[in-house]
Amino acid sequence: MIIEKGKTFVLMIGAVLLPGMALGAIFAPSKVVLIPSKADGPTITLNSSNQPILSNGEGTRTDEKGITWEYHNASDYAGGHVQLNSDSYFGISSATNWGITGIGGVTANFSGSELWLLMSVDGVTWSEGEVLTSGTESFIANNWRYIRFYNYSSTVTISSVNISYSCVGQSAPEDVDGANIDNIVSTASALTYDRETVELSPYSVGGEAISFTKTGTGSTNAVISFGKTYTVGEIYNRKIEFDMKTSNINYGKTIQMMKNTSSVGSSIDSSKHSSYKVTNIVDDWYHIEVPVTAFVSLISGYDTTDLPAKNLITKEVNAIKINCGTCIIDNLRISCSPCQLGLYNNGTSFSNGGAYWFKISWVGILHSCTMTFSDDTIAEQVPTDDPHIKNGSPFYIRGLSAGTVTVTATLVVGYNHRTQTISNTLTVN
Repeated sequence: MIIEKGKTFVLMIGAVLLPGMALGAIFAPSKVVLIPSKADGPTITLNSSNQPILSNGEGTRTDEKGITWEYHNASDYAGGHVQLNSDSYFGISSATNWGITGIGGVTANFSGSELWLLMSVDGVTWSEGEVLTSGTESFIANNWRYIRFYNYSSTVTISSVNISYSCVGQSAPEDVDGANIDNIVSTASALTYDRETVELSPYSVGGEAISFTKTGTGSTNAVISFGKTYTVGEIYNRKIEFDMKTSNINYGKTIQMMKNTSSVGSSIDSSKHSSYKVTNIVDDWYHIEVPVTAFVSLISGYDTTDLPAKNLITKEVNAIKINCGTCIIDNLRISCSPCQLGLYNNGTSFSNGGAYWFKISWVGILHSCTMTFSDDTIAEQVPTDDPHIKNGSPFYIRGLSAGTVTVTATLVVGYNHRTQTISNTLTVN
């Protein structure tokens, strides 16, 4: 936790890969406790005394603090607050301009399975949190202002929810923003930096950013800390995102995860890898997203060519390195909101009879990956029960004959089991 100018924020991260269903390895989140004890302060309680009034499963209610709660595909529940059905949720509406300031612990008492806690900076785009355990306090939403309780399938009956909060914060985006100069670990000699409070991202509401200026030749790398050390397992299903103002976005930008000054995993290059996502916001402001799955893989492995997952799950990360040049960086955080699939292979050819690791990056829990081929005689997907496959990886392709083939991968990912596809043309020699 970092406290500055009355501003308290924690970069929220929390998903660990565990063995399970689907691929022979479903990747499900575990508990990631980011603060060691129950947060002090006031509490919001939702129970049978403030049940929503629903019409065809939909409804809103505004509580005594002015917070609007919205309900979708829900049902009345006489024994508590509400019942969630398939593809059902309730949470803070985007109509509440401020959300809940300084959320600490969240405890839900319920019956049923797979009740997700989601987070958002605006009440519109939701970031995957974790599957809750009834009666166990969760800190995954610490300092986020908008939360939602979501059920994908079956039925969950919720007796009560308790949310502690502190009223300490600056704004919904800033409370989970790590872009401040106190988080600078190091910079190259050709780079200077300063606190920026005027020229901020269009996605900011007040607060601050970091301005970098190139003053010489050579490297322009900057290492920015998260303010906390995490394991790869804790952040594996998430993404690093930030906003950047630059007049030279087409220059090959790179980003890498770090433990202090040591690199962790691969460096992702914007000029080579589609896993480096760039979206223009306005003028020279851009939103950058890079899934953590592009930096490291916990499920790769064919024969003995790759490290087993156990060597990476516990590897520590506490910063990122960016070759930024002259720019402004704002809204730096790790989240799990939906992101397009990406590719990070350095080549597109492999030998007949050999295996090719189709390197796909994604965000969210991975449920399945299925590949189709424009010509089934040239290549095929290696089944996850193949004795050469390690860690249940579904991302290997076997060459059957020489030729060129277009491969389309369909992934089912996320708390809401969304389907995403990506294609590439490969050559079998």
